[in-house]
Amino acid sequence: METTQSIFSKASKISELVRYKECDREQIHLLGHIQPHGVLICIDESDLKILQVSENTAKFFGLSASSLINQPLTILFPQSQIEKLQSFLSQEDIEVFNPIKLTLQIRSKKHHCQGVIHRSEGLLILELERLSKDVNSNLEFYYLSKIAAANIRRAKDFSEMANLLVQEIRKITQFDRVLIYKFDSDGNGVVIAENKAEHLEPLLGLHYPSSDIPEIPRTLYCKNWLRLIVDVNYQPVPIIPLHNPLTQRTLDLSYSNLRSVSQFHVKYLQKMGVAASFSISLVDSGKLWGLVVCHHYTSKYIDYENRKTCEFLGQIMSVEIVNKHEHQLKKAQEKIAMLQSRLKQNILGDRQSIYTFSQDPDSLLSLVNAQGAVICLGDNIYEIGICPPRDFIVGLTKWIETKSQDVFYTTCLSESYPEALQVKDQASGLLSISISLNYSSYHIIWFREEVIQTVNWAGDPSKLLDIDDDDEEPSPRRSFELWKETVKAKSLPWTVVETEAALELRGTLILAALEFSQQSLKLEAERAKVASQAKSNFLARMSHELRTPLNAILGCTQLMHHDNSLTQALREYVSIISHSSEHLLNLIDDVLEMSKIEAGKIVLEETKFDFYVFLNNLQEMLQIKAKDKNLQLIFAIHPNCPQYVKADERKIRQILLNLLGNAIKFTSKGYVLLRVSQTNIEEVSSKVVIHFEVEDSGLGIAPEEIDKLFEAFVQTTSGRATQTGTGLGLVISQQFAHFMGSHIRVSSTLNKGTVFQFDIAVEQLPCEEVETHQQIDSEKPNVVIAEEEFTQAVPSSLRILLVEDNTFNQMIALRLLAKLGYQADCAINGLEVLKALESKSYDLIFMDLQMPEMDGLETTRQIRLIEKNISSLKKIKIVAMTANAMAEDRENCILVGMDDFISKPVRIDDLANVLKKLQ
Repeated sequence: METTQSIFSKASKISELVRYKECDREQIHLLGHIQPHGVLICIDESDLKILQVSENTAKFFGLSASSLINQPLTILFPQSQIEKLQSFLSQEDIEVFNPIKLTLQIRSKKHHCQGVIHRSEGLLILELERLSKDVNSNLEFYYLSKIAAANIRRAKDFSEMANLLVQEIRKITQFDRVLIYKFDSDGNGVVIAENKAEHLEPLLGLHYPSSDIPEIPRTLYCKNWLRLIVDVNYQPVPIIPLHNPLTQRTLDLSYSNLRSVSQFHVKYLQKMGVAASFSISLVDSGKLWGLVVCHHYTSKYIDYENRKTCEFLGQIMSVEIVNKHEHQLKKAQEKIAMLQSRLKQNILGDRQSIYTFSQDPDSLLSLVNAQGAVICLGDNIYEIGICPPRDFIVGLTKWIETKSQDVFYTTCLSESYPEALQVKDQASGLLSISISLNYSSYHIIWFREEVIQTVNWAGDPSKLLDIDDDDEEPSPRRSFELWKETVKAKSLPWTVVETEAALELRGTLILAALEFSQQSLKLEAERAKVASQAKSNFLARMSHELRTPLNAILGCTQLMHHDNSLTQALREYVSIISHSSEHLLNLIDDVLEMSKIEAGKIVLEETKFDFYVFLNNLQEMLQIKAKDKNLQLIFAIHPNCPQYVKADERKIRQILLNLLGNAIKFTSKGYVLLRVSQTNIEEVSSKVVIHFEVEDSGLGIAPEEIDKLFEAFVQTTSGRATQTGTGLGLVISQQFAHFMGSHIRVSSTLNKGTVFQFDIAVEQLPCEEVETHQQIDSEKPNVVIAEEEFTQAVPSSLRILLVEDNTFNQMIALRLLAKLGYQADCAINGLEVLKALESKSYDLIFMDLQMPEMDGLETTRQIRLIEKNISSLKKIKIVAMTANAMAEDRENCILVGMDDFISKPVRIDDLANVLKKLQ
């Protein structure tokens, strides 16, 4: 049984493990310490005053750190050195002057140092290290670096260059071991080159998990390409004060050479037996490609000149990394160009060009070093090389479409798509390019087989920290013995060059998909044309065959209506036959019209006509139906409408007859209103746009049925209830509207009514171009043509305020009042009413109920409250004028203090009666 002591011991180790796993979030650039081989001074550039300093100044210069805070820089440097520093400060990029040889003068003693400067968070950071060599010795390293660079550039390939680099850097630094550590796409590292002392165990070929170098250190390696740790066992030197006086935060040491080291990294190196470390970043396109890492097994210092020489060699290597990548990509692009050239030639010269992808399997597979590939063009699938079964491919393409990525790749498909585990021998790795065109998806998918690979890890990456009783200290590795990891259901990784080559080929896939899509659309169009023509011929013949007997039936029923010998029962039977025959004839006409539309046989037939006469005739045609249902039919034509126009009169009439006829059919009480107005004028031509709006107070249409209104043979609930209509009228009207460059729009509220709207561009004509023989009867009470056509009555002195937010309703009410001899002011909401009453008194208010800002009921309540508080104020007559015509609406109006109620549409007789009662 475990003792209490051993349980607490293991708990402590687990706590250490948790802390270690959190090292990837450690802010190592904000530790507030430096290494002891140099001094760090933070200076305010404006007055060269020392604001922060490392605590080891006494060791270097014999002055305590606290005695330097808030002191001028002259406490350390003579004026000549101050002026030298000041000459650099006017430059934005001051780091180009590094290193700077500086001499400090303290109590008549001179200290020769090598300085490095940079800016951080508003401060000038000066790092000083003792100058251990004379100036002339730098020439030796200049020539050494020149020779080393020449040797590296003579390498025949990248591998030889890597080996020469570690060899030359070891010559310069004299470190025990120098290696190149390269990152893969997952962040893991592998040693690709090494030069070492003979007695050391080799690390070449070992892999290291991504957790060894977390994200924050990676970022710092890209910012600062050099990192020197002189002695792993050093005591960190604090910076005082801890916080930057300008920001009140810990000083950011991202670009500092002396920056202290994370405790986790120290323990990592200690477990390897490393006492000193030096690293040089290898950067490709702004990303950390790898590191040149130098290890020494005793403490070791390298001066800044030697470090910069190594950095120069690392930059040469970084350039070669880019060159290598570009060279590989160029070769791949050449291969792509050859493949694209052949494909394009086939596309231009062969109707079946899309199939040429599968006719060149070697090029397509070798392009990305794959064992198999499939080309998916819509529902067509072409297989090349070693591929999984067809049913798997169908499911896979649907899954890929959910990724919504132009290029998608993985080395372990089964991790994200578990079904792939069954086909790991053919499809452990996947690389795909995709496009979407005309609601179809097109893909090229490459497959790689499973590769059972042995990875030489430096320790077990699945065990970040082993916990045992023999070692109390937490460490990232208990040993660096070779550990074998067998990776299953994985393929070889896709390289950057291969993924970019696939992306390049995507352009050719787009070209092929367009060709394929065009061929498919053309074939579908041909089939549709044949089918449409056959349908049109059939419908036209059937229409003719049906019309012939219907003509006889309708003729007989008309004759029988005039036969006085028919009994009442027989007359009812004849009426049923006549009504049914008319309905069937309408159905045949609509079907024939649809067949013409689908066959493309309708044409624009523009004529010159009198627009006012056209509307007047239309009103007369529909007035009888409206009166039969006791409906008010109102035509409100705005005065700005042109009288003489050129347009397709027949199609406009058919649209309006259909919309108005439907409105009358599905309205049981109230009104049907046609509003006509001009919406805009095209200044560069004689064209104007006429806006038509058909409104009713009928049954309304449910929201879920509106989208189906313009589908053939589809009727709404109200249409099915009336058992009338063909379900084609609105379809034909919409087609006619489209043909004239317009679109019918609809909005509706159940049990309140529906509004249909459309716009038609017409050509406005002068009077002399149109022959007209019909005079408009301007005395019709429900047809509003123009302002001047009303008969003006004797003006009344009654002060009236009309409250109406709808422009057309406002216009109609004003004109009806004018016809009765009254004038009125207007307001569009309750707030305007209350404001108007502050400056003017009124005898009568016609009040709408539904308005923005403040509705009619609340406005009336406010008016009556004001009258009550001011007893001397004369009570205003308020009459509701609203489309809310239910009994409870009338009661609500009376309850809030209204005097009367008029429902819309307003009849002139109702309006006259109300005015007469209130006078």
